[in-house]
Amino acid sequence: MPYVEIAYDQLPSSVKDNLTEEQWALAQREAILPGEPVPEGTVYVNLKNGLCRQYTTGEAADGPLLPVHDLSGGRGADDTQFRTAPRGTHGPDRRGH
Repeated sequence: MPYVEIAYDQLPSSVKDNLTEEQWALAQREAILPGEPVPEGTVYVNLKNGLCRQYTTGEAADGPLLPVHDLSGGRGADDTQFRTAPRGTHGPDRRGH
């Protein structure tokens, strides 16, 4: 399954301020492609413009999105949310895992 391919330096500042480049490599598997249904009702950040808004489960993504709660370990402080969350917690793994 494809995943969002955006270079770290092309991300909005609001995302880069909360994710290191290494964390972005892990977070890409949680990103939702434009038009895909979001797997859970939560706040998502648009990876093109940095704007955040609440989505409901199943609502179509209006851009490449990342759940805001995935930004919680920014600046290299903690990336356990990408390594320990049970598979499928935020939808299917984009790498087929």
